[in-house]
Amino acid sequence: MAILDRYVAKRFLTFFFFAVLASLAIYLIIDPIENLDKFLDKDVPWSEIGRYYLLYVPFIVYQIYPVAMLLGTMFCIGGLTTTNELMAMTASGIPLRRHLMLLTTMAFVLSAFMFWWGETIVPDMNRERLKIWREQVRMQEDWRLTNQGQVYLQDQPGRVLHLDLYQPAKETGYGVDLYEFEAGAIQLRINARSMSWKNDHWVLHNVVVRTFGPEGEQVSEEEQRSIELNVIPSDMVELQVEPEEMSMEELIRFAERIESTGGTATRWRVDIYSKVALPFAGVIIVLFGVPVSAVRRRSGVIFGVMISLLISFIFFGIMQMGKVFGYKEMIDPFLASWMGNILFFFIGIFLYYRAPR
Repeated sequence: MAILDRYVAKRFLTFFFFAVLASLAIYLIIDPIENLDKFLDKDVPWSEIGRYYLLYVPFIVYQIYPVAMLLGTMFCIGGLTTTNELMAMTASGIPLRRHLMLLTTMAFVLSAFMFWWGETIVPDMNRERLKIWREQVRMQEDWRLTNQGQVYLQDQPGRVLHLDLYQPAKETGYGVDLYEFEAGAIQLRINARSMSWKNDHWVLHNVVVRTFGPEGEQVSEEEQRSIELNVIPSDMVELQVEPEEMSMEELIRFAERIESTGGTATRWRVDIYSKVALPFAGVIIVLFGVPVSAVRRRSGVIFGVMISLLISFIFFGIMQMGKVFGYKEMIDPFLASWMGNILFFFIGIFLYYRAPR
């Protein structure tokens, strides 16, 4: 890497990391102002409050990453413009395209890291953080330990499972009814006193099997019967997790499970695509930010911060609007998640060709 490239890269990384720290500090000041009273009202220990916000840091960094990329780009290239260094570089035969390629490459590497960060660190930290919020602030029991009454599940088209009671702690259900339908008519009904999870499959106890066919009803009884269902113990309880608590792999598996039962997983598909769209928004932000900051003249630091924040609000507003459209099934889930990135990509290309050479 040439000396000039190292100089630009160092400036960008310096501003980027300062932007991360500044955004993180602002977030950690504003959020406690809004929520500290909720912790104190429930007598949550200060150690737990501190742990809550320590666990919050990875998710905040993940969320503010595109903003930090924009601030780093604006101050890096904008600073070169203000001091006329960019003009000198252009006059000596170094085009703006070179800086754009350098920063875009760095953004791609950082985005790949943030994607890994969002798939490994963030979900685990969010689960622990939200556990504190649910159990100590909202006073909710752990959903994995709360008994579930009257559970209904369709594990595949034409098959419905009903439990009078399910105990997550024991992974056991009671009052089991399993129905299989064909052309709207019941073909099979299985009743069991209980159902338990053993060795990665379900086992029915005290079973009565009724088969309905042209010859009429046939009844048989069994002490114990293994059965393959497209559900696992966690499917038996009411889902009380957020997409940020799951990795992309877990979201895909959950969406596929919903679709295999004949359900609609559009909302979850939007969240799946967003898992990629958010971290790689950093690349699009750089593509947009370089030509914008290249035309800026002696406008000062305050202007740079204001224009960066304005662009960030617009960008996240468009991304959120796209997700809402996707949740409502008004547009394709992929387009809903990538709407902001696609729009800013084309605007960035347009601004690049309009930027001074």
